[in-house]
Amino acid sequence: MKDAVSYWSPLCGLVMQLRCWARVAWREDVATQEGWWGTLPIMPVESYLEGCEGPTPVRDVEWVEVSTNRVKGGLRGLPLEMVNVKDEILAGLVGTQLCWELRETTWSMDRIFQDEPVQVLHFMNPFGPIPRT
Repeated sequence: MKDAVSYWSPLCGLVMQLRCWARVAWREDVATQEGWWGTLPIMPVESYLEGCEGPTPVRDVEWVEVSTNRVKGGLRGLPLEMVNVKDEILAGLVGTQLCWELRETTWSMDRIFQDEPVQVLHFMNPFGPIPRT
């Protein structure tokens, strides 16, 4: 793993390609701030990872999570449907340097759904803050 760009760019591209939902968490002083779910992350420049709440220096990013479900419908009267894209995500991770683990959690999006069970792929940031013990 050479640098943050070669590490994170494949994930950013995969999320955009599959229209996945992801969120970024970052260290702010001694607390971890968890971002909103959205269809990012991107790397606007080589030392920043950007989620829905804006760009964050890679050195401050703790982790990125990607939902194995994609939301379809749920707005303007359309029925809400969860589409599982886990197999496509896993296939897209083959050959990358990304270190991840599969976790069970719940997923909420304001005014759309609350506490929906979901699996996420959790990616720790090897270039970020040292994890707290």
